Amino acid sequence: MTKIFISFLCVIHSFVLANDFSDVDSRVKRYPDFNTINDLGYRIQNDFKEDRDRVRAAFIWLTYNMTYEEIPDDSWDRKVYISFENKYEKHQKLRILALEKIEKPFRLKKGVCKEFSLILNELCMQFGLPTKVIVGVSKTEIKTNVTKNIYKNHTWNAVKIDGKWELMDPTGGSGFIDLHSKKFIRKYKEHFFFTAPEDFAKNNHPNNPEWQLLKNPISTKEFYSAPYYYPEFFGKGITLSSDTKGILKKSDEILNYIYFDSLPPQHGMYYLVHGTGEYRRLGFRKIKDNSYVSRIRLRNKLHKDHSLLTIFMENKPILNFKIVDPSIPQPIEKNTK
Repeated sequence: MTKIFISFLCVIHSFVLANDFSDVDSRVKRYPDFNTINDLGYRIQNDFKEDRDRVRAAFIWLTYNMTYEEIPDDSWDRKVYISFENKYEKHQKLRILALEKIEKPFRLKKGVCKEFSLILNELCMQFGLPTKVIVGVSKTEIKTNVTKNIYKNHTWNAVKIDGKWELMDPTGGSGFIDLHSKKFIRKYKEHFFFTAPEDFAKNNHPNNPEWQLLKNPISTKEFYSAPYYYPEFFGKGITLSSDTKGILKKSDEILNYIYFDSLPPQHGMYYLVHGTGEYRRLGFRKIKDNSYVSRIRLRNKLHKDHSLLTIFMENKPILNFKIVDPSIPQPIEKNTK
């Protein structure tokens, strides 16, 4: 029994060490400037021997050094034709084109999601790892009706380590654009590194469903009609039921229900209907085991611009819901790109 217990402790200790990147992070944050992306790749490979540490180092370098800012560059809009005789030659020529496109952003330490993803992708290739830039949608709003053709507004990354694909969003992990000043605010978010596929799919929808990395990929309609999840939602032990939709209806007669499959022991939350300035505590009724339901009544006197409800926990927003008036037909969202 003692031997089993000791072995169990060793497993736990190894797991903790494998997921503790504090040393990697601190070393990378002390890096000097690099003239080329190859110089950065060589430094990371010399400093770290494990694949996970190398990918972590590349991710942290990006989130710590790159600023989200559009760089005028017409080379993205020009069509480039290449000739090749085999897959290897095609791969090499495409890589050369990618390196040309990221040379300026790497030097200026500025770019948007495509530059962030291409730089991370190039570093992972230098490490000899299978890697992929994924094109899709980053969710910014909840929609009621959506066509199949959706506008692709974001890119992120996947890398294969020890036979398993891992998802990363270096842009989301770097910070955000302040809505008032329109300036980039650097604020690191751990959530976007090696994110669990079921969590990543809540706010990111790839063009190819295969890259959801889910056994049962969600549809575009399911993606848009679900609540919006803030990064602060994850890791708190909260699980929403599939019965919970992102659309709430405004009416005295209609009660809106939010179903939770699981909640942590301390689960105090409150909500705000935007435009009212009035915070209300979210009540819970236990259904069974650790499942709960919350009821929200939306009054008719809400103005038409009160179309968003945010739930807070520990003074941070964790969920958004869209409020619609059931008496007004909702237009079909026409996305053509």
